[in-house]
Amino acid sequence: MLSEKQLQQLISENEFLSLQLEDLNEVIKQREEELALLRETAVKATQMQSKLDMNLLEFQQMQDNIGEKQQEAAGTALRMEELENELFNSIKMEKNYYNMLDENVSLQANLRDTNSELEEAASLYKKVRQLTTELSQAKSSLELAQLEIESLRAGLKEITDQFTALNEKNV
Repeated sequence: MLSEKQLQQLISENEFLSLQLEDLNEVIKQREEELALLRETAVKATQMQSKLDMNLLEFQQMQDNIGEKQQEAAGTALRMEELENELFNSIKMEKNYYNMLDENVSLQANLRDTNSELEEAASLYKKVRQLTTELSQAKSSLELAQLEIESLRAGLKEITDQFTALNEKNV
């Protein structure tokens, strides 16, 4: 058996070991609490990482959507520009049409005036031709009359000469 001193020493060592065991249990408990906190933190970190990944994915999707919307907006702006150009060209064509219409109306009025003047000129030309014909006829008649007058004068002179000759014979 063990002596009292040994027993005391064993008790004392046992108490010392119990104290160390309590200290170790306390350290283990603290480590387990720290481990639990670390596990909790790891779970939260995983959740936050997952949430961050989801947010990043949403952000990328938003960027894709923004890119698509920007392309759509650029396409819409281009189409609007094309429509504005078409409208401008249409207005320009309409303005040209109305200018041509006004010019056509003016030309038609000028044509009517010219036709009227041409008809008047034709009428005057017809009168001139008629007067020329009448003048030619009058000249012919005058020439005939002059020839007749000449003939009558010649006949009168002959008669006058004969009369004078007779008068001289009778005197």
